[in-house]
Amino acid sequence: MKIPESRFQSNTSRSPRRLLVVVAVAVLAGLLVTAALLLVRSRTPMLAIGQTEKPQSAIEMWNQERYDEVVTLTTEQLGQFPLDPTALTLRGFSRFYLAMDAVDTDGRHDLLVGAIRDLRRVLLLPNPELEPQIHYVLGKAYFHRGEFFYDSATTELVAARDQGVVRLDLLEYLALASRDLGRTDDAIGYFHDAIELGDEAIHRVTLADILIGEGRYSEADALLSRAIDQTEDTTILQDALLSLGRSYRLQERFDESIDVYQRILEINESSAEAHFGIGEVYLAQGEQDRARFEWREAIRLDPNHIESLQRLQEY
Repeated sequence: MKIPESRFQSNTSRSPRRLLVVVAVAVLAGLLVTAALLLVRSRTPMLAIGQTEKPQSAIEMWNQERYDEVVTLTTEQLGQFPLDPTALTLRGFSRFYLAMDAVDTDGRHDLLVGAIRDLRRVLLLPNPELEPQIHYVLGKAYFHRGEFFYDSATTELVAARDQGVVRLDLLEYLALASRDLGRTDDAIGYFHDAIELGDEAIHRVTLADILIGEGRYSEADALLSRAIDQTEDTTILQDALLSLGRSYRLQERFDESIDVYQRILEINESSAEAHFGIGEVYLAQGEQDRARFEWREAIRLDPNHIESLQRLQEY
């Protein structure tokens, strides 16, 4: 959607929710998230593009998602005006989105570092126009730097939320970072907020996994049952069933646990995870031979199934 030159708006957001699905997939793919629009009066001066007859501004480049060109143009501008807040903001945002699409690890790292540097400089200036959104993108950039930056990520994302940013992926980032930082209560709260805002099955499954780890089985089972009824995505469905089977096993509801794992095999007969789960149930019942059979079956289906390999070494 094209926006007027005098306004700055982006409805493009890279969401971590597929990180949830693949924990889940190691790198976030760029995904669109419907949310409130960013709006701000633009003070970007007109910047010529090489020898073209008609000059264009960085804001036009941004609207057209020409992020490489935004970086080039704003870098030229910043050579003359090093603390121009709009140029720094646009370059920081563009570097972040370029990083999300980068395949090269080193290039991705450099773009994230550059984005963080630009956006931190903007926050040093008085009354930056896009302060809530800067905190929002900065928090996501810190998250993608890795777990050692999760504390900084949560600080920035909380600031964005406190300043009025309402986005589903913001809650997802906060929930994941809080979980990995060991702030379980915070993670549970953020996932509940995400469910209230987005009503997505994947949030229920991930929250249920946390609750199972806390021994809050009835809450987890209710979330998983809702997710199973809600989703049409077979990957999420299998994840939900795997979690439910584990919950039942830990509650010593062994027959129900095996029934759930068998349901997975009806959906996907090649599920090594289902066979591993059945093996765990048999182990809990003291039937090591039957457990070993299931773990061997898991390895037949997936020779790199680490958990089953470990179990066969142990038993």
